[in-house]
Amino acid sequence: MRKYFLLTAVIALTYIACSKEAGISGGTNNPVDTTGTPGSGSGSGNNKTDSVVTFTDLKFSLTPASESYGRVFSSFKGNVYLDSNIPDTLGRYIDVAFNNFGAFSMFFTSPNDQSFDLKIPGTLTTLVRNLVPADTFNVNSFDTIMHASTLKKLTVVTDGESFASSDMPLLIFFRNGFAKTGIIKVKAITTDYIVADVKVMY
Repeated sequence: MRKYFLLTAVIALTYIACSKEAGISGGTNNPVDTTGTPGSGSGSGNNKTDSVVTFTDLKFSLTPASESYGRVFSSFKGNVYLDSNIPDTLGRYIDVAFNNFGAFSMFFTSPNDQSFDLKIPGTLTTLVRNLVPADTFNVNSFDTIMHASTLKKLTVVTDGESFASSDMPLLIFFRNGFAKTGIIKVKAITTDYIVADVKVMY
């Protein structure tokens, strides 16, 4: 019964998001997103079905409600969005959300996960694998990825794991609601944010 209820809720939220895109007003006062699509990263190769889009030096805030850095990322738009600046129509295009519970417990999650404190209308479920052993996919191999066929081979399951600042650099696998697989490479941490590169199927 719970599954049917959740399915109904997702359908309702998707309908609301689509209605807003059609120009029907309502919801919050968050801005309309006018970013071009698809993502603003650089594609590799001429064959779009085997292309990878790359985003570099993304900054994810360590604290909620930051006025400088965001916590949710959309590969479709190529942006990390501030908590206060997520367009109402963007929900289904949010790939991942970042949670920080201290230097020893950080993780990426689905934007509709109960552990994430923001409720974003229309989000789809993303599978996130926060713990990727080096013998599964070496962090040094990230920069050489040029083809979506490489990403398609990855095993992506939500593992409920977290990582620590001492683990960096590290890789996180994800598969968004449109079944596009990506990898996040967390490179560094500052007092305000973590720095990451992302590669995702076009």
